[in-house]
Amino acid sequence: MEKGNELCIDLGILNQEELTQTGEMIANGLSEGDIIILSGEIGSGKTTFTRGIVKGLGCDPVVVTSPTFTLMNVYVCSKTVFHIDAYRLGSIDETFQILENELEDEDGIFIIEWGERLKEFFKNEVISVYFEHVDESHRKLSICARKDVLERIGRCLEIAKKIE
Repeated sequence: MEKGNELCIDLGILNQEELTQTGEMIANGLSEGDIIILSGEIGSGKTTFTRGIVKGLGCDPVVVTSPTFTLMNVYVCSKTVFHIDAYRLGSIDETFQILENELEDEDGIFIIEWGERLKEFFKNEVISVYFEHVDESHRKLSICARKDVLERIGRCLEIAKKIE
């Protein structure tokens, strides 16, 4: 499936545990400087997915909380994770005032909840993860990115499934 100049993979319908496991598997394919935009309704699994990424990078997933009121949480794992909630930010300028130093250094992985309006700024440099409610305990998950990035993530998912 294609969205603009991005390729997308549909990961199907997942429960909460599978969302966490998928984030954990994808973590192995992430590089410093990667920007992940998580899109979905409240309660659709964005923070749960982030817990999986943090776990995959060697941190205790219990430390992951929604950054709704703090705007940004930082998790120092094998790669530093900057977990941002852009929902309450008033403008793109405000976002970049908060993230300016981190973005310039490109040290770490950036996970931005509610970051859809920031995507245009980053052009095709983002990994977009879409969450859709199916029912109380299941979410439909798809990931879109440039072809080379999507292939890197896809390889991690394939390798992890072979190991299971």
